[in-house]
Amino acid sequence: MVEIKGKALFNLLRMSWIEEPSKDVKEWQIEDLRNLSIEDLFSRLKKLGVILNEQSFNLYAENCESPEDLTDCVWFEEDDLEGHDKAYLLLFELWRRLLPDKICLSIFCDQLDELFGLYDKDKLENEEALQNALSVLEDILDDAYDAEGDAKRVFVEVASYCAHDLERFISDYISDQINESNETYASELIDAFYDYSSDCRRVDLLRARLFSNSNLEEANRIYERVHDELTEDPNLGLILFLAESLIHHGDVRLFMKAVKLALPHLKNEEEFQDLLSMVAEYYRCLDRDAEEGTVKRLLDERSSHSLTKSLDPSDAALRRISQMISEGV
Repeated sequence: MVEIKGKALFNLLRMSWIEEPSKDVKEWQIEDLRNLSIEDLFSRLKKLGVILNEQSFNLYAENCESPEDLTDCVWFEEDDLEGHDKAYLLLFELWRRLLPDKICLSIFCDQLDELFGLYDKDKLENEEALQNALSVLEDILDDAYDAEGDAKRVFVEVASYCAHDLERFISDYISDQINESNETYASELIDAFYDYSSDCRRVDLLRARLFSNSNLEEANRIYERVHDELTEDPNLGLILFLAESLIHHGDVRLFMKAVKLALPHLKNEEEFQDLLSMVAEYYRCLDRDAEEGTVKRLLDERSSHSLTKSLDPSDAALRRISQMISEGV
C-alpha cells in the first residue's frame, strides 16, 4: 500500500467526500482553492498569521524547492497542526499559480490528479494535455531511475504524491487505448511503464490484448505463460483480469482454465458475481444459449445477496459453476 503524501492527502479526502458526502470532514480540508483569487489566498494566510504578498512570497520561494519546503519556512507554530495544514494548502495553491515554471513533484502530481479526475468523469476537453502529462511522467521516472537504479521504488515514491492509484490509472488508460484501436500509442505506453509496474503480469496481459488483433498466436503464448505464472503465484485480481481479457480474445479453452484457476481463490459475493457475469458473457459470445441461461439464472438467484458477504466454499451455485467449467476445460 502506497503512503499518500502532501496535497494528495487532501485530494484523496475530497474525492472520497464527493463519492460519500456524509463523510465527517472539515470544510477547509475539501475546499477547492482554485476558485479563490490570489488576493483571497493571501488574505486567508494573513488570518493564520502568515503575512505575505506576491513579492515576499517569490523571495521566500526562491530558496525553496517545493510548497512543502516553503510551508516549513514560514510556519512557526509547530503545535498547531491544523493551522499548518491550512497554510500549506493556501501556499500550495499560490505556488501553483505564481510559479508555473517551477514544477516540483507534488505540484506535478496534483496536475495529474486533476487530469485523471476530469478523464474519469469524461470532462477532459483536450486529451492531449493528459498524454503530454504522461510523457512528462515517463521522463521523471526515467531520470529518477537513472539516478537511483530501482524502478519499482522510484515509481512508489512518485505515486505517493498522487491521490489516484497511479498504476491502476495507467493500466486502465492503456486498456482504453486498445479498446479505441489506438494500438500504436497503447504499445508506446506499455513500453514506457512496463519496468515500473509492481506486477508485470498485468502489463503482459495488456500486451496480449494488443497482439490479439494482429498476432493471435503470440497473444495466446502470453496468455498461457501468464496463466502458468498465476498458477504458481496466484493473485485473484490478475486472474480475474486474465479471465476478462479472454472473453473476447485468445484461445477459448484458456478462458475456462482461467475461471477454473479463479474459483478456489474467491472470497466474497462480489468476486463470485463478477466471475459469473464473465462466464455468462463468454457463453453468449459462443452462442451457447443453454449454458448462458443457466449462469444467468444463478446470477438472478443471487441478486439480493450482499456483495460483501463471504463466499461459502460449499455454496450450491459455486459447485454448479465449478462442474460446468470442469466439463468445458
